[in-house]
Amino acid sequence: MFVLIISTSFSGCKQVSRPENIKHVIVIGVDGMSVAGLIDASTPNFDTYIKNGAYTFNARNVLPTVSSPNWEAMLTGSGVALTGVTSNDWRFDNYSLPPVVRTENGRFPDIFYAIKRANKSIITSSIYQWTGFENLYDNSFVDLNFNCKDEKATAVKVAEIIKSDKPNFLFIQFDHVDHAGHTLGHMTPGYLKSVELADQLAGIVVEATKEAGIFDETLFMIVADHGGKGFDHGHETVEGNEVPFILFGKGIKKGYKIPVAVNLYDVAATSAFVLNVEIPQVWEGKPVYCAFLGSPEPRNLIGNFMAPTSFIPQISPRKINSEVGGLFIGKNAVVTMNSKGTDGKIRYTTDGSIPSINSAVYTNPFEMTNSGVVKASFFGNNGTQSDFSKGYFRVIKDVSENSGINYTLFSGKDWKKIPAIASLKSVVKGKTLEISIDDIEDNIGESTALVFDGWLAIKKTGQYTFATVSDDGSKLFLDGVQVVDNDGDHGIQEREGSVNLSEGKHRIKVEYLNAGGGFYLNCLYSGPGIPKQIISPDILSTAE
Repeated sequence: MFVLIISTSFSGCKQVSRPENIKHVIVIGVDGMSVAGLIDASTPNFDTYIKNGAYTFNARNVLPTVSSPNWEAMLTGSGVALTGVTSNDWRFDNYSLPPVVRTENGRFPDIFYAIKRANKSIITSSIYQWTGFENLYDNSFVDLNFNCKDEKATAVKVAEIIKSDKPNFLFIQFDHVDHAGHTLGHMTPGYLKSVELADQLAGIVVEATKEAGIFDETLFMIVADHGGKGFDHGHETVEGNEVPFILFGKGIKKGYKIPVAVNLYDVAATSAFVLNVEIPQVWEGKPVYCAFLGSPEPRNLIGNFMAPTSFIPQISPRKINSEVGGLFIGKNAVVTMNSKGTDGKIRYTTDGSIPSINSAVYTNPFEMTNSGVVKASFFGNNGTQSDFSKGYFRVIKDVSENSGINYTLFSGKDWKKIPAIASLKSVVKGKTLEISIDDIEDNIGESTALVFDGWLAIKKTGQYTFATVSDDGSKLFLDGVQVVDNDGDHGIQEREGSVNLSEGKHRIKVEYLNAGGGFYLNCLYSGPGIPKQIISPDILSTAE
């Protein structure tokens, strides 16, 4: 989700006086809009807001990287540990972790509550597309509360309310970019088109303030709840966990790159600061003081931010819903890389180690004649460094009749965890070369379970670590013993476990569940002299 709000948390930044003559704060939220999406799409409005405001492309959200915990962070100035909003299944009357404090209505104090507690005359409004958004705040403190059927209807209602009621605090939530990420894939042409539509909708909002005569006394904030990768989010990646964060309008510095750490829970704190509302003691967020005109530069800044997410090298070949790299049988892998960074170099390794300033410099595509794990980072001439990208390349001479692993598919209803497989009747059986769903995804529907079963050849005795990366649940067993438990209804996440194995063949079984929505599965391992990599067909077999 993407929210139009701008706020920042500054370590060592001296507090400044509240900016004068700001009577309105508008937060525009766009669900699922990533940093790379904003940079790659054609967004003339967002570009103008950045040029005339303050911004960072390194704002962090809270874990897990799904909608409810992160919208809640923006609304309450606090993270999951304090609010108890741990997933999209959270409801006011249905939760696992209670909030650390409660208001008289039994809820964690949100921005609407804080505003009305300070000044009942302030007009508050929430206009949103995603129906789950309304669960996250106390509606009794919202004067104008509207759920709209789609993003365009949301923008129309926002413009109408701005002109008729001139709310002092308005939180807007657009949902369509997240939908594009799930259905078309993040960073696809269709996804970028949805970001461009978000830019147009933001322009409608800003134009409405001009028509209402309040533009010159309004502060706008722009931010997203999460980004994404492939067809999903919820995973622990920089693509999902860093979002754009923009402040522009009355009282904001122009073209100012925010030099401090920013988190989504700074949104509520900045809003409260601007509206002269006392910030609840329990909130974790801090106002973005340094973005305001007349404020001093922050003190005690330690270290440099990573280079922008868009600078992370893109390794090819790649598929939308698979790990970068691929399986190459009887031929070499050709590796290409590119980065949005221009003033610096891409450096890479092929042995799974993290690139350093001494690693090889990428100049042209190169061939890999053997399997390997490619990692690449962009090193800027100004001393910055991007996070690394990685690609898993399996280069093998050929496959035999027994290469790969058997699978069995089961279909059910309303499964939230991997079902008891032994009691189910199979729907489809077959064989695939790797423990993934890349070649059988056409058979995957809601409440689909899979079991992969075969043999794993271990070439050297020692301790091995196995991991499943899945959306939703997965478990991995070796010789009948569970090694990895990654079960449940969740976004892409990785869990691992370790086991001592002797040289020779071991029975391997992986159970997988797609509860609904996006789906994904990969299995990796590492061991003596083996960097973490996808389990290759050359060590898998369907027979002992």
